[in-house]
Amino acid sequence: MKTLRDILVESGNITEDAYQQAIALVASKQLSLLHALETLNVCDDQTLLTLFSQFYQIPKIDLDKINIAAEIIDLLPKSLCMKYRVIPIERAGNNIIIASGDPRNFQSIDSIRFKVGYFPKPVLASEFKISATLERYYGKMSIGDLGEAANNDDLSNPKAPRREISTQSLSNDDGPIIKLVNDIILQCIEKKASDIHIECYETSMRVRLRIDGSLIEIVQPPLTIKNALISRIKIMAGLNIAENRLPQDGAVNIKMDKRLIDFRINSLPTTYGEKIVMRILDKANLQVDMTKLGFETNQLKKFSTAIASPNGIVLVTGPTGSGKTTTLYSALQELNDEESNIVTAEDPVEYNLQGINQVQMKSDIGLDFSAALRAFLRQDPDIIMVGEIRDLETAEIAIKAALTGHLVLSTLHTNSAVDTITRLLNMGVASYNLVAALKCVTAQRLVKTICGRCKELDTSVDKAILLSLGLQAEAIEKIQIYRGKGCSVCNNSGTKGRIAIHEVLVLDEEIRRAIVAGASGFDIQHLAMARGMHSLRQAALIKMVKGEIPLTEVISETAADAS
Repeated sequence: MKTLRDILVESGNITEDAYQQAIALVASKQLSLLHALETLNVCDDQTLLTLFSQFYQIPKIDLDKINIAAEIIDLLPKSLCMKYRVIPIERAGNNIIIASGDPRNFQSIDSIRFKVGYFPKPVLASEFKISATLERYYGKMSIGDLGEAANNDDLSNPKAPRREISTQSLSNDDGPIIKLVNDIILQCIEKKASDIHIECYETSMRVRLRIDGSLIEIVQPPLTIKNALISRIKIMAGLNIAENRLPQDGAVNIKMDKRLIDFRINSLPTTYGEKIVMRILDKANLQVDMTKLGFETNQLKKFSTAIASPNGIVLVTGPTGSGKTTTLYSALQELNDEESNIVTAEDPVEYNLQGINQVQMKSDIGLDFSAALRAFLRQDPDIIMVGEIRDLETAEIAIKAALTGHLVLSTLHTNSAVDTITRLLNMGVASYNLVAALKCVTAQRLVKTICGRCKELDTSVDKAILLSLGLQAEAIEKIQIYRGKGCSVCNNSGTKGRIAIHEVLVLDEEIRRAIVAGASGFDIQHLAMARGMHSLRQAALIKMVKGEIPLTEVISETAADAS
């Protein structure tokens, strides 16, 4: 990997002699390297900024071309800005964007974070222009200011007040772009959306929210603000605003009403500009009460018994967005007590759980699920959660852990509980090891629930359809089917909120023998259902008969049972 010196000298703009002179200035006058090079006037400031920006992978900014609002300047004390030579230029939720000539100065970042409670995100600026901007907004420093800055050790004040971003303050920022972004975020939170999609096309752009699993368009901003809108969000997330050819990942934290809401942000280059997706991670929406996850009584009993086992593997399966993480977190919270050492390997860590040791995967440095699992076995664990079993190596280490006295929880992307067994066998897992370790598999889907305000009897249902879904003729005569008529509460959709349906497969001796004997998935499915397992279709029908979900969800979200 090239050093900063390599980039500066190889660019042809800075000679080796000039670089060494700058290093001498850094040592003798305690300047930043950027400041030293500007002082020596080795090349123009924009070229220098470009080279430093390239090395540090952070955006650069021209302070002469921006006006900073008074309320932004007020976010940082004058003494702090003077001491660390930084300028606040923008607030992005719970982050504060600061212009700095020395992004390596981690002490300044920590001091700002502890002093004012914001998370600083630096952008690169000319040291000379920082000096001029400090004087312009704060005036010349007095002797009193110098004394305060010299004596002010912000890290020694852990009780410094933290600023909270309220809904009102979020919506009162100046500037149309800032206001638009804040309004989008507020709508996302208020409507309990899970994702924000900002999409660019040839002649238009649009913003959509994913609410209860469906994307709903909320606004079509003018195409002329495309670049400004995307840049604003990228600055919030600490992304490189100059890079629009490669995908980028970032995050932003917003504090509202004493709760912290995290947004994971991804940019993706498309034909007509970057697409931005912002996923909201609001811990207030995390349902960790297992009785409210949609399990039927007998299903919850089976699942609870499985996770209470001292060892073995319990798997939760389903497609992306089916609520697997919520089910796993609920199980972990159920198991979380003072006597248990719980460790998790996640990609990403979506919510922080008190009392649980959570590890973020970093595949670029070799920290993947299999590497984490191997490390966990040396950490004296009682319970291990692996975000996903993706390959044979991870599966075999998980089985080894289960067979040596640990409880392992994990997920797979399969369509049904029985498909999970087939998938693991196809990976290369030995059937005798699988049946010895695997305790339970629950497959799940999220289905939309009927809006409580406009719920009404559905008299249009054809009995032939109900028969084709597997209901008995005598039962059809007794049941009532409901739907949502559509109202302002549910945006005229007839549905509001979602609930999970489950297919819980517990491996008893007969099912284990069938697996070892090489029974097909079809045969195992029939055997499990004969022994009391409800399929996803049957679970959905139960909720429909209870009046919780409409018929349309049964048909669209579940497949017919093989006959």
